Amino acid sequence: MLSLPSLDTLPTRWQPYRDGIERAADGEDALAHLPAQDRAGFEQDFAAAVGMPWAAYNHLRRAAAVLARHSSEGGAELAVSRIDTPLGEMLAVFAEAEGLSLLEFADQSGVDKELAAVQQAFGGRFVWRECPASALLRQELAAYFQGRLKNFSVPLRPVGTAFQRRVWAALQTIPYGSTLSYKQQAERLGDAKAVRAVAAANGQNKISIIIPCHRVIGSNGKLTGYAGGLFRKQYLLNLEQQDIQTALFAG
Repeated sequence: MLSLPSLDTLPTRWQPYRDGIERAADGEDALAHLPAQDRAGFEQDFAAAVGMPWAAYNHLRRAAAVLARHSSEGGAELAVSRIDTPLGEMLAVFAEAEGLSLLEFADQSGVDKELAAVQQAFGGRFVWRECPASALLRQELAAYFQGRLKNFSVPLRPVGTAFQRRVWAALQTIPYGSTLSYKQQAERLGDAKAVRAVAAANGQNKISIIIPCHRVIGSNGKLTGYAGGLFRKQYLLNLEQQDIQTALFAG
C-alpha cells in the first residue's frame, strides 16, 4: 500500500488539526479550519517534523485516498506498484494485458486526478501487486538512473484523447540527451500555431520519463511545465546529457 509519514512528530500546537488532516476526503482542503495567518508557520513546522513539504504530503494523501476508494470495485484489475528512485517514490499502474498506463511521482501535483482518469478509462479496480511488466519496469528504471539504459521496452497503454496520444508519440521520438522547444514540437506535428495545445497535452502525460515530456523546454531555453517539479526535470536532463558527454569523451 501507499503509506503516509506519521504525524506523531507534529508540534503540540498543530495537533488539534491532525484529525482534520487524516480524515479529509481526497478532494477536500485538509487545512480548511487553519487560520490563514498561521498557514506559513504550519507548513514550516510540518516540513521540519514530518520530513516532507506539506504540499507533497497532501498530494500523497490524495493519491492514497483514490487508490483506496477504487480497490474493492468490480472490473479488470489495475496492478499498482511502488518504485523507489533517486528522485523519490513513483507509482506505476498497469492495465492487465494492456501495458503501463501511469508512471508518476507519488507526491506530485495532480497524481490523484490521473489515477482517477486511468480507473475511469478501464472501469477497473486497483490491486497492489507485482506483474511481469512491473518487474521489467523496475529493472529498466534502475538501469536508466544508472546511465545504462536509453530506450525502454516496457509495453505502454497511455490513456488520453487521440490528439494527446499523437503528441505523446511525438515525444517518444526526441532522442535521449536532446531537447526540443514547445514550438519545435508543434512544428513536428505539422501545426506551428498549436503550441498551447501541444503544451497542454504534454501536461496530461501520465507516463513520466518513458514518454519524455521532460525533454521539452521553453524557446528561451528555460525549464517550464513539469508536474513532478522543475528540480526533477533538471535532474533528468542533466542525467541524460551527462551520459551523452561521457560517451563522447570515451569515444
